[in-house]
Amino acid sequence: MSLHDYLTRDPSCRGLAEGAIHATSPLLDDDDPEPILEQLEEWAAHLAGRMPLPWNFHSALDELNRFLFLELGFRGDRETYDDPRNALLPIVLRRHRGLPIALSILWIELARRLGFDAVGVALPGHFICAVRHDLGLLCFDPFNQGIPVGIEGAADLVHRATQGRIPFRLEMLSPCTDRAVLGRLVRNLHTRFLKAEAWDEVLWTSTHLILLEPDDPDHWRTRAQVHAERGEAEAAKADLREAALRGQDQALPKKSRKR
Repeated sequence: MSLHDYLTRDPSCRGLAEGAIHATSPLLDDDDPEPILEQLEEWAAHLAGRMPLPWNFHSALDELNRFLFLELGFRGDRETYDDPRNALLPIVLRRHRGLPIALSILWIELARRLGFDAVGVALPGHFICAVRHDLGLLCFDPFNQGIPVGIEGAADLVHRATQGRIPFRLEMLSPCTDRAVLGRLVRNLHTRFLKAEAWDEVLWTSTHLILLEPDDPDHWRTRAQVHAERGEAEAAKADLREAALRGQDQALPKKSRKR
């Protein structure tokens, strides 16, 4: 199934794990989501038998974090952070290492299977996850073994991830949509490939961003840049027209023009 087919079937992207596989499928040798979904179901069934009785919200979350980060050993990959494999869910499940957003998708999927209202929180530079409850959001950082994240912790994460360039605002702790989670996942790869001028990779990441966020003119303009770099003038013009329809002018950024 292509990303287009997946979005047609699940436009809200509630099936995050499946969506993460389709969103990054050009980098996967096997893009069949079933083995990953089966593994998640197996882990969730195991965890369900370990939930506290009588029910205790916080103890249940502690058990989830203990299982994922202490028993299974999932952790953030600090040593090879920019390795594209850290964004690929099947490889993250195999290596037990990944980016904040990939580990957050794993955490969200397991938490939802246990009955929690789990969501993503797109802090600038460092993705985290959370569960909704009566008093608001309870946030966690899967990259750092699921530690709780309060307002001060979130502000510190943003400061360190952006080197102080972006000031923290409380609204940054708002949940994002599942579709936006997948957009952030692809954008993470897209930014790396664009910086490396890996145009074949940027072509598919920009196309996937267009599928996920079709009203964002920047994605159309970036794909126009890729077509221009590849000498595909007509395709570049077509994408610039789409960008113009979405509120952008038709000029490529100066540094992006074909030299």
